[in-house]
Amino acid sequence: MKQHVLVFYLLFCLISCSQHSKLWNTLLGVETYIIEHPDSALVVLQDIDADELSGDEERAKHALLLSMALDKNVIDKTDFEVLQPAIDYYKDNGSATDKLRMYYYQGRIYENQGNEAQAMTCFCEGIEQGGDSEDLLTKANLYFAQSRIYVLLLEWDKQINVLLKAADLYKTVGRQKSYYNCIAQILNAYSIKKDDEQVEKYIEIIKAESHLVDSSIIADFYSAYTTHAAEHYAPERIRQVLGEYLTLIPRNKIDYSSVAYAYLNLEEYDKALDAINNDIVLDSYHQQTRHYALLADIYRKRGDYKLALDAFETYLKIRDDKIYSVYTSETKFIEERHALEMQKAKETTVKNKIIFVGILFGVVFIATIVWLSSRFKIKSMEKLVADKEIERYKLLYQQVEEERDNLSELLSKNNEWDVNTRNAVAKRLELLNKFFTAYITHNIDIDRKANKEIEELLANKDTFMESTRLAFATSHPSFIKYLEEKGLTEWEISYCCLYALGLKGKEVGVYMKMSSHYNNSSCIREKLGLSETDTNLGIYIKKLLRSF
Repeated sequence: MKQHVLVFYLLFCLISCSQHSKLWNTLLGVETYIIEHPDSALVVLQDIDADELSGDEERAKHALLLSMALDKNVIDKTDFEVLQPAIDYYKDNGSATDKLRMYYYQGRIYENQGNEAQAMTCFCEGIEQGGDSEDLLTKANLYFAQSRIYVLLLEWDKQINVLLKAADLYKTVGRQKSYYNCIAQILNAYSIKKDDEQVEKYIEIIKAESHLVDSSIIADFYSAYTTHAAEHYAPERIRQVLGEYLTLIPRNKIDYSSVAYAYLNLEEYDKALDAINNDIVLDSYHQQTRHYALLADIYRKRGDYKLALDAFETYLKIRDDKIYSVYTSETKFIEERHALEMQKAKETTVKNKIIFVGILFGVVFIATIVWLSSRFKIKSMEKLVADKEIERYKLLYQQVEEERDNLSELLSKNNEWDVNTRNAVAKRLELLNKFFTAYITHNIDIDRKANKEIEELLANKDTFMESTRLAFATSHPSFIKYLEEKGLTEWEISYCCLYALGLKGKEVGVYMKMSSHYNNSSCIREKLGLSETDTNLGIYIKKLLRSF
């Protein structure tokens, strides 16, 4: 009997060992040098006949390594023909490194297709599934890939965050060029954000180690350095930095928008115009908007107002198209990110189930004791007060519901609103919905704290009016400036912004719950030069807004 068991064991070992073909060791060998010698790895991998590969694991390894080799040889793929075996296998199998690499290269293919939402989903999954991997270079590449998507979404803080992670990893693995490329991009992001303290910090970092920095990165550095100098340095220092830029950097690497900006701040408008006319590489949204904004400013300073207006209109069109694109893309991205977070939350819930159940029973037990105790202590007078509070709470709820419904209707009907105005109204709706939900899920016992918070919410309408005014100040500065020039106070301008949102005169009065609504309207009409018999104030305000 023992001999039969031994024979069976030996056969099992032989079968297990024969699961891989003779090519398996070749694949493992390629894996050891693919990062340093991707060209040699590509030749070996392309010579392998896929029909000779044995089993899903072997095919997955070959697919993943071949995708890596293609990417590192700058051969961009826009389909999943090569990588698909790795995608199918490593979703449920393989090491943390296999999963990290699979999701990264899957994301790169989506990125090559222009599908940033799916690319970001893969990158997020790669970070989660490959967290234990020791492949620091792929982790760094993944964070850097995320930064490119955040640039498209104009999310500079998120871009900086992932670039800092990538830079730290690149430095750890000795990828000097990639490290300084991250530093230069962080500097550029802070420059766009107008964070002068951080800009100075990263300027000093690159200046101190400029002898180690690649020439192409030095070009990006001097672009941001010259822009910063134009905004903050004295004329002599601006000329010094500008001179270094034009001397050290090859002509085809110079960002002439930065040069034009420096000349503009030096009040040398002809040189600024010559420089901006050399700015012919406008690949990105930031380059395009900066170019036309500067061009408009230069023409205005020169007195060429017609050309300035044309340039400014081009700037506005590019900006508005991008804002709309980001807004619609961000909506989809948020939904997908939420789905990932929910999946992670479910996994965490399973792991902490025992602790959660214990805490739940404890809370239920204590809550039951407290509830029973409070029920016995309630006296007739306290019940009467509670009944009155319930009625008062219902009245407050009705006011919250009325305002919520009015604002929801406005938000759905006014697609022409800009992002800032929509955000101001949406923020107010978020607060109203919070207390609306609290009411419909609350039991009969009145929560005095919630009651008080709803009162404060309804009373604090000045905050909403102020945020609405600030939103219009960002999106329609000429409109707000016109009202200021007419002598309207900030509160009166905020009052006008309610009309601009689409509220009618009666609705404004009801919304503000003010008996002096008529007097306020009369005062505003007087400042705007409107008599009592002239056009309706709401119609006038909306027409005025459209004119700007």
